[in-house]
Amino acid sequence: MKLIAHRGASLERQENTLDSLLLGAELGADAVECDPRVTGDGIVVLFHDDDLRRMAGDRRRVNTVTYPEMKAVMENRGLKVTTLDDVFEKYDKDTPILLDLTTGDDGTGVPHLVCDDRFFERLSKVPLNVICGIHFTEEAESASKFFPSDRILAFMPDKGMYEDFFKAGSGIIRLWEQWLDEVKPADVKEKCPGAQVYIMSNRPETGADGTPESVRYAEEIGADGVLLNDIRMAVSVIKEKRRDSSPIHA
Repeated sequence: MKLIAHRGASLERQENTLDSLLLGAELGADAVECDPRVTGDGIVVLFHDDDLRRMAGDRRRVNTVTYPEMKAVMENRGLKVTTLDDVFEKYDKDTPILLDLTTGDDGTGVPHLVCDDRFFERLSKVPLNVICGIHFTEEAESASKFFPSDRILAFMPDKGMYEDFFKAGSGIIRLWEQWLDEVKPADVKEKCPGAQVYIMSNRPETGADGTPESVRYAEEIGADGVLLNDIRMAVSVIKEKRRDSSPIHA
């Protein structure tokens, strides 16, 4: 089962930075995830939220501030801003990068990420192992023109949409942990032959950090991957499980 470092090694380094992605890879993640967003002057930065409140105490939306403005606000809190170009230029690991491509025009005329044929064609030429994390079937169709299905992950908005995303070209289906009472990896694989299923850790008490129990359970029910914040813990759990299950030779 693959382990994906959510926002990089986000419990040990500032989330969505080059540092967190590199550490996640060094700790043994099978992929590192990050969140590209567009600033008001068109720079693609790694940032999860649509505004700066949680990270920097500023209510402005990311796509309404310029990159220099955002950098100044973040640096005032002792925080960094990593651009997608920084990653493309300085990430030197073989570990794949999963890009959670949050898109959508809010109708205000401010910049937003547009994941169309042109975008995926450019992305396919980046000299890194990239996994495209898409949210709409139309994006899966565009991505599939330039990427194999096992490099297109569906961050689908509803638990019942996996067949639609699979038919559109997504070879990896993400399920939220709270969906597992109603849909299991086996249900997805029955309808989507050859698909991989990843679980996004999400518990009220631990959020996206994950727990040893949730990692073990995901593997027991046939998940192919888990996304979580505590990548060090997850790597340790899987190593321990492999060690315990290994035959003892005289």
